[in-house]
Amino acid sequence: MKYILSIFIFLQFNNAIYAQTSITIYKDDRALIKQKILWELEQESNVISWDSLPSGLIDGSAFLNLTNARILTQRLNNNTFRFRENLKNKIGENIEIKLVNEREISGVLVEFDNSILSVQRRGSILSFNFDRVDYVSVYDEEIPKALKPTLTWSIAPKDDLEKIVNGNLIYLSKGFKWKTIYKLIINRMQNSADFVIEADIFNNSNMDFSEVNLKLIEGNLNTKVNSASFVGPYRQSRLSQNSFQQNQFGDYYIYNLNQKINLKSNESILARLYPPKNVSFKKTYLFENNEKNQREEPLIVEYTIPNIEENNLGIPLPEGNIQIYQYLNEQDIEFIGEDHLSQVTKGEEATITSGRAFDVIGKRSIINFDRQQKSEEASIMIEINNTLSNQINVRLVEEIRGDWVIRKASSNYQKKDATTIQFSISVPANRSKTVTYTYRKEL
Repeated sequence: MKYILSIFIFLQFNNAIYAQTSITIYKDDRALIKQKILWELEQESNVISWDSLPSGLIDGSAFLNLTNARILTQRLNNNTFRFRENLKNKIGENIEIKLVNEREISGVLVEFDNSILSVQRRGSILSFNFDRVDYVSVYDEEIPKALKPTLTWSIAPKDDLEKIVNGNLIYLSKGFKWKTIYKLIINRMQNSADFVIEADIFNNSNMDFSEVNLKLIEGNLNTKVNSASFVGPYRQSRLSQNSFQQNQFGDYYIYNLNQKINLKSNESILARLYPPKNVSFKKTYLFENNEKNQREEPLIVEYTIPNIEENNLGIPLPEGNIQIYQYLNEQDIEFIGEDHLSQVTKGEEATITSGRAFDVIGKRSIINFDRQQKSEEASIMIEINNTLSNQINVRLVEEIRGDWVIRKASSNYQKKDATTIQFSISVPANRSKTVTYTYRKEL
C-alpha cells in the first residue's frame, strides 16, 4: 500500500479564516514575517492554531499578539521530519519523490542526511535538497505520516461570547535574502551614464506567499544562526518599474515596495530600489606597483562616481555587483565589464573598474638601485604610452614599505598613507609621458 510522507504541505488555515502578510528581508538569509490573522473559534474550544509556517522557522522567534484575547500557552509542533527515522530502513528500496512545483521522480533510495536525499535512477545518482521536496512516497503501511510544523495557543477570550479572535503573528525564518545589482550604462560620448539600481530578492523557502507587503533592510545585523544553503533551480521574474521608497531606520536603511507582490517558493524577483539616475563620472587609467616591480602591462580602466545630490544621487548605495555597459551608437549597446561595489555612503565616491585598456600601456623600470648596510636607494621610471585619439587621466599608485623619503620627483605626488604615494597626470592623445622619482629608506 502506498503512503505519502508529507514534508511540506500546501497552505492550510486550520481554524484561521483570514491572513494578511508582510515580509521584511535581510541580507543574511533571514526574514521577519508578520501576519494579521483572524480565527473562528470552534464551539466550546479555546484553542487556535497556525500551520502555514516555512521550514526555516527559527526556534523561539514566534510570538502572537491578540487584540481580544489573552494567551495562556504557546506550543510548537515541529516534528516535520520524523519520517527520516523510518527511511533508514528503506535504503535500497524504491521510493517516489515529488519536488515543489515540479514532477514526481521515482528511484532507489541510496542515501540521505539532514539536508540531502539521493536516489538512483537509470544508472545515475540524483541528489535533492530537502527544501525542494514536497513529499516522499513509500510502499509500507507501517510508516506513519509526518506532521507539519504547527503553532498552537491556548487562549482566554475577553468576551465569552466572542467567536472571532484576531491578532498579529510575528516570527523569523531562514531561507530569504536579497542583494543589490547595479548597471552603469555609459553614453556614446562617454560623458554621462544611466545608473540603474535593482534588488534581486530570493525566496529559498518551501512556501509560496501571495499579496505580500515587502520591505528590505540594508545593514549588517548581529546573528548567531547559521545560514542555510540552497541547491536547485530558480525561477526569476521582474516587477513593474515601480521602485522602493527608502527611509532611514535607526542605524540601517529600509526600502518599502509600495505594491503587493507574489513571491513563490524557489523564485527570485528583480525590483528597482530607485528610479534610474543620469550621472556624471570621471574616467581614469590606473597603474599600481610596489617598490620592487619591473613590468609592462595595460592599465586598469577606472570610473569614479560622486554620490552627491548635484550628481542626481546623494543616496545610500548598498554593497553589490555592478555591470558596466556602453553605447556604440544610439541603439547598439555592449557589455564592457563587471565589478563589485562596496557600500557607499552619501557624499562619498563610488569607484569601480571595467578591465584593462588595450591602447594605454604602462611600463615601470628600476633604473638605479643602491643598497647599503643601513639604507637603500632606488630610482624609478614610469612611462605611460597613450595611443588613443583623446587625452586621458592616469593615476600612478606606488607602494613603498618602511621608513622612506621621496627625492627628485619629476611630477607632484600625494602621500596617501604610510606606504603609498600617488601621481595624478594627464597624457595627450597619441603621446607618451614619463614620471621619475627616487626613494631612500632606512633598513
